[in-house]
Amino acid sequence: MLSASDQNLLRQRLERDLASRLRVDVFTQKPSPIIIPGRQECAYCEEVETLMKEVASLSPRIALSLHDIEAERALAAGLGVDKAPATVLRGAANRPLRFFGLPSGPQFPNLVEIMVDAARGKVALLPDTVTQLRKLKTDVRLQVFVTTTCPHSPLMVRTAARFALQSVRIKLDIIEIEEYPVLFQQYGIPAVPATLIGEKWLLPGVMDEQTLAQQVLRFAEGRPLDKDLQPGAFTPLDPNMFRPKGSQPSQPATSTGGIILPR
Repeated sequence: MLSASDQNLLRQRLERDLASRLRVDVFTQKPSPIIIPGRQECAYCEEVETLMKEVASLSPRIALSLHDIEAERALAAGLGVDKAPATVLRGAANRPLRFFGLPSGPQFPNLVEIMVDAARGKVALLPDTVTQLRKLKTDVRLQVFVTTTCPHSPLMVRTAARFALQSVRIKLDIIEIEEYPVLFQQYGIPAVPATLIGEKWLLPGVMDEQTLAQQVLRFAEGRPLDKDLQPGAFTPLDPNMFRPKGSQPSQPATSTGGIILPR
């Protein structure tokens, strides 16, 4: 999926910045030989597996493990994986960061940056943000919904990933929503990025780290959402973009047309 030139650039980046061993677990789902009512086939499992194999081949510090989500349900559950395809990153802090879907377009360089941060085990956050996160006494689940074409989503993903690497209390899922239309319907997601805090508060738009930290702490302490909160930049979602159940997905982009490499 990555061209030779892209692989060379990424190899140099990983050699320079991947500070320690990074575990990458990829969960996919095999196609069913029979039609099972209610079962949703995995549209991009093969592409995700191919992409992560290519990435892992570029650095000896990446330890890649491939799993069948149905055959290894206990392992999947232990890592917080309940759907496929899923890519789980564990670096120096051994805190799972989950990306559901194919990380193409602007999400690919974002994934690379998160890999580097996870391997380093240290992130850059404002002192006040760190103080707010240290006040958390209970776990808080963050689900950040994105698309592969939204230019604003990477900003929200990077902030949430830094939170999860900074605090053991933050449990992070990054979800490419076009691949999971059921979640689009379930949560009524109007735009991306959208951040779901604890299955209760759905906040569309980009938030800076201070705003996100304040809302996470409010939720953890049982206080109400900030009524004066104004949404940041976002991309509205067209319900028609979600294909009907059972229809065939379009072909995913490759490095020459969709995957953008960080320089």
